[in-house]
Amino acid sequence: MAIVLSIAGVASALIGSAGTVQAAPARRAQPCGPVMFVVPGWQDGGAQKLLDPAFAPEGANPVRIPYPNSVNDINLYTDVDAGVANLRTALYNLYVTYGCDLNTKVYIVGFSLGALVAGTVLETEPPGRNIQGILFADGRRQPGESNWPGDPGGLVGHLPVPGPGGAGFRPLDGFRYPTLSLCNGPNSAGGSDLICFGGTNLDSYFSSHPYYSFDVATELRIHGEGPYPHNLRNRVIP
Repeated sequence: MAIVLSIAGVASALIGSAGTVQAAPARRAQPCGPVMFVVPGWQDGGAQKLLDPAFAPEGANPVRIPYPNSVNDINLYTDVDAGVANLRTALYNLYVTYGCDLNTKVYIVGFSLGALVAGTVLETEPPGRNIQGILFADGRRQPGESNWPGDPGGLVGHLPVPGPGGAGFRPLDGFRYPTLSLCNGPNSAGGSDLICFGGTNLDSYFSSHPYYSFDVATELRIHGEGPYPHNLRNRVIP
């Protein structure tokens, strides 16, 4: 009999009072309701809407993935590594500890710093799961498969050294699961978001970077869920 993963149930089970991912007794594989793992940005950017079930797709219950992202956490490299570890643990708990079968619908959503976390897991999670990724303002966003001719890609991709989450742009065919990558372009209200659209500085951080819908359900209705060519749908908006 299918079980529904409620916010309270999954959040309390996966995330303890200290903000770490907790283990629980293993269960036999069984169908579970859809779940959406959410990795907010620095200082919880986007969290208010991303964690609101009203904006989640297919009745999925949003679950926050904890990682260091407060104003005092300024080592972005180690912060991303911690988020990747916690997101992988949450997936392990879903499939192994709680026994949800591999057909359980899982949405992995990240914004900004959280997109670096989510994107890394979407590139490395073993195949055979029913996963859909949604990235808002990914700093390693690749210029390929874009709806914008001459798309310059994300800021981290332009760095001469490895940035948070890895080196350079994410390679085409890098994602193991269908991933919708969204970035505010030149025609958006605040102009281009230089974090994900060719920036070499942070000038757009307050003018365009924070201003996304964060309405995952609507964005998936507009742009479609996977499968996509190369597991990527790369969209500049508007």
